[in-house]
Amino acid sequence: MLSVQATRLAIAIGAAAAAGIIAFAVLYFTPALRIVEGTTPNVPVASEGGLQGYNHTIVSIADVNLLADIADTPDKKTKGLAVRSSMTEGEGMLFVFDADYPHPFWMNGMKFPIDIIWLDSEKTVVHVEHSLPPCPNQFDCPNYQPDKNARYVLETVAGFSERHGVKEGTQAQFEL
Repeated sequence: MLSVQATRLAIAIGAAAAAGIIAFAVLYFTPALRIVEGTTPNVPVASEGGLQGYNHTIVSIADVNLLADIADTPDKKTKGLAVRSSMTEGEGMLFVFDADYPHPFWMNGMKFPIDIIWLDSEKTVVHVEHSLPPCPNQFDCPNYQPDKNARYVLETVAGFSERHGVKEGTQAQFEL
């Protein structure tokens, strides 16, 4: 027979092992805590961060949620993502306009390539520009714009739209 001390030690070791297994299972199988391509839709890819001095919102589009900085003032719209040196798959910038218009964008001052996604007032994608490179200088910097009116513009990391199937007609959701 085991002594009382040996029994208590065996119970403590078993409980610690069980707690470790449960913790691993929770961390491994909870989709909100990690990114797994092709799994649960609308899983947040970024849960914290964002630029200081900006309001933020979660933009649900295609199969992910993005943490988006909101560019809602003339200064923030002018600077755009040029204030960042990089961005993750789960981050973006949402430009909010007062009127429907084919708002033109350019890549002046950018440090990394991005996708630009135009959305109408119903938050439906009306145009996508894929993997746009930064401009070499302000004198050699093309404008990009849709042939349709848009109310919102979402900027994401390059390749985001293709990886997640974002195309014309894709519906987005967010609260301002």
